[in-house]
Amino acid sequence: MSENDPLLDTILGDDFRIVRQIGFGGYGRIYLAEQLSVGRRKVALKVLHSMHGDQVAAVVGLKREAAFLALLRSPCFPRILRTGTTPAGLPYFAMELVVGRTLDATIREGGPLPLANAAMILDSVLDSVAELHARDIIHRDIKTGNIVLEQIPGVGTRVRVLDLGSARPVYEKDPVVSPTRPLSVGSPPFVAPETARTGATSELSDIYSLGAVAYEVLCGVRALHLKDTTPDSYVQYLLSDKPIPTYRVGTLNPDVPESIEAVVHKALTREPRERFASVAEFRQVLLDAVLPLVGATRDVAALALARSPTKESKASQPPLALAESERGGRLARLLPLRFRKP
Repeated sequence: MSENDPLLDTILGDDFRIVRQIGFGGYGRIYLAEQLSVGRRKVALKVLHSMHGDQVAAVVGLKREAAFLALLRSPCFPRILRTGTTPAGLPYFAMELVVGRTLDATIREGGPLPLANAAMILDSVLDSVAELHARDIIHRDIKTGNIVLEQIPGVGTRVRVLDLGSARPVYEKDPVVSPTRPLSVGSPPFVAPETARTGATSELSDIYSLGAVAYEVLCGVRALHLKDTTPDSYVQYLLSDKPIPTYRVGTLNPDVPESIEAVVHKALTREPRERFASVAEFRQVLLDAVLPLVGATRDVAALALARSPTKESKASQPPLALAESERGGRLARLLPLRFRKP
């Protein structure tokens, strides 16, 4: 963080002391701060970047992100704590601090994940995006870099989905892509073909991005495996008639069976109508395909318990494995939904 940053060591809202800058988003800077009224607990503050080109759009975007976070209930999303303005009049919001490694970094360092771990992570991500869509919100920037694996003492691994700065309501139109207005949303390796062509985003383009995440988790590389990894090269590939993904899942990871491969490839089809009709359907089909392969293994049962640490679940479920007679049920029984629509 720059020593010239006027927010360094200041206190916002008579409660949040700015410690240092820890990130930078499309609309604002993200700071580590201490909340003085709650035992100096560490929180994250997102403050509008004063140098943003379109200040009006930036204010709308930052306030919208805060509103979305306040609405959502999935534990994958950070909780919003407070909103306010800086002495200079810049809006900000305080949210739960997420500390962990991005899924992108985890894959780069360790390669593809074991199927049981991949199932838990993908289930959590799909579940959280299903809530977004149920509330008529499109994420528009789903990628492995926006997914964090956080280690919670006494709980285990919690999957967190970050950065709703590009999210929008389903009823809002996208700007049309043209030679003078290039693609301005999403990350090219995860952008759907229709978004590259026209700029349009939808629940189905989110499903494509989720398919790209699933591919990377299982294969250890991007679904579009290109030599030239510039943003333009990804867009040009999407605009062509070349195959998506570049290589079949089983070609890069023979340990992934065809049943799982088929699920991932369906999410990555060029034609939106040929993908899953909803994230909920994608989630259920993936879980159904995974269950016969991992069953009620020690790893999956432990992950399931870690994700639903309620007194009822701890008391009613065996600590390591389900009974043999229950192995034919859906994996959703092991990995239940963590929210219900109001």
